[in-house]
Amino acid sequence: MNYKDLASTIIELVGGKKNVNNVTHCVTRLRFSLVDESLAQTEKIESLDGVIGVKKAADQYQVIIGTAIEDVYKEVEKMIDHQEEHQKAHKKITVKGLAKEGLDTLVSCFTPTIPVIAGSGMIKVLLVVLSSLGWMSAESSTYATLYLIGDAVFYFLPFFVAFNAAKKMKVDIFLSMTLAAILLHPNLLALGELSSYSGFFGLGLQILNYSTQALPAIFAVWLLKYVDKFADKVSPNIVKVFLRPMISLLIVAPIMLILIGPASSVVGDWFAALAKIMMDWGWLAVGINAAIFPLMVLTGTHNATIPFIIQLFATQGFDPIFLPSGMAANIAEAGAAGAVAFKTKNKALKGTALSASFSALLGITEPALYGVNLRLKKPFIAVLLGGLLGGCYIGFIGLTAPTFVTPSLITIPVYIGTGVNFLIGLSSIPVVFIITFIITYLFGFEDIEDEDDIKVASPVKGEIMELDKVNDEAFSTKMMGEGFAVNPTEGKVIAPFNAQVTSLFPTHHAIGLTSENGLEVLIHIGIDTVNLNGKYFDTKIKQGDYVSKGDTLIAFDLDAIKKEGYDTTTMIVVTNTKKYKNIALNMKEGILHVE
Repeated sequence: MNYKDLASTIIELVGGKKNVNNVTHCVTRLRFSLVDESLAQTEKIESLDGVIGVKKAADQYQVIIGTAIEDVYKEVEKMIDHQEEHQKAHKKITVKGLAKEGLDTLVSCFTPTIPVIAGSGMIKVLLVVLSSLGWMSAESSTYATLYLIGDAVFYFLPFFVAFNAAKKMKVDIFLSMTLAAILLHPNLLALGELSSYSGFFGLGLQILNYSTQALPAIFAVWLLKYVDKFADKVSPNIVKVFLRPMISLLIVAPIMLILIGPASSVVGDWFAALAKIMMDWGWLAVGINAAIFPLMVLTGTHNATIPFIIQLFATQGFDPIFLPSGMAANIAEAGAAGAVAFKTKNKALKGTALSASFSALLGITEPALYGVNLRLKKPFIAVLLGGLLGGCYIGFIGLTAPTFVTPSLITIPVYIGTGVNFLIGLSSIPVVFIITFIITYLFGFEDIEDEDDIKVASPVKGEIMELDKVNDEAFSTKMMGEGFAVNPTEGKVIAPFNAQVTSLFPTHHAIGLTSENGLEVLIHIGIDTVNLNGKYFDTKIKQGDYVSKGDTLIAFDLDAIKKEGYDTTTMIVVTNTKKYKNIALNMKEGILHVE
């Protein structure tokens, strides 16, 4: 895949560089903030090789890429980064927009660090396994050294978030990291132990241990963003090289230590209390989180839990709620897609569902979520129920995540410990998969017609006729295409399949439908009824609408049209007949078979 070409095409199809306010990314998708979302050509973007799908949520236009997201984002960033500030200046400021931007910034302070956090956490997991098997003593110097290696990223977390915050907020990186260094300076804690220490210029200064703490550094960098602009403005050029950072540190650092640090500590205590409440719910908390996780993915809010998860690792050493519930949700997606693959008669859907199920087992759920379960609706409901029940099971057996890894079949050993716990934990995958599989199978779903044999049932009740018997040369000679006709006994037209209304004549006597697999069908009510100019016809839809099989499209007064002297024979014609090898009518069943 050529990531540069893909990035360029995506930018063009979202409306060009000028239509992009800014763009961020998570682990699977590009998150665009667009000036005018209507300019984005969603269907063309979804058809691109390398794009899994498109989702509009949380005021974002999200292009789902999958595992190649980092490479694509790098190319996108190169193309639009130079104009981001100019566009932000013209963006309308709203409370909702500020809240979204604040959340995006918070998440961005952690996301780039996740790989090293996961790697460091795996070292801790390895130590637990080695000590449990008796292969390494927890008292040995080797164990202590390896533990130090695995723990360093958590202890010095302020450095990492300060660096990420500086990049996101476009603040001086070295000044930002200096603030983190002040928080972690060993003499800071030593000050609190001195009986003679009376604070800062007589102001009370609460001495706290800021190792593993992220919020103080993030908020300090946010304050630095504005203070540094002031310092740059008031500093003469001849001494700016040292005066600007000096002023910034002298203003921000004391505020950070006196106000921001203690206030952030209170926020951390609130989160700890919330986490404790959730842990007191035990297995039920995991089940509820697993049920709402797919909804969070749909709305783009699932990444909001990242700061909380990392804080849990830093303070408790494990996550008993969020990642285990993510495991249940991912396996539930796989189970539902697996049931679809087992039950569907559509060959293309069967292949899509099988690959999507396997992908979800490996932690990439977008193909299952968007390509199968949400698309068919009922399987998505099964995912929510399967996630709830499976999450409760996972919570009941006490599955916890000791490090930040994507919940999947590959990473399950990280969650399930050793010995008997390993076997119990390993059972979580088949249990959640089977629960969701059974729910999906029992719920069922409206299958998509196989492209090799598409069936078009009569959209009108009445006597089925061969097309060449119609008293209209345009239809009887099949000039319009292959199909059949109906002598109607009821004045109602229903959708013969899931489709988009691609044409609706102003006189409402004819309607054009395009199915999900590209079949184009014209339903023409009566002969020469165009002359009625819409009289006696009542449309229930409009052009551009998406309709489901069985939806009422048009109601018409059958008797009144006959009294006006018109033939009410209704024609159903495949207008893109040449695309198919064979089109045959089953007169007995009243079904047109298209292959």
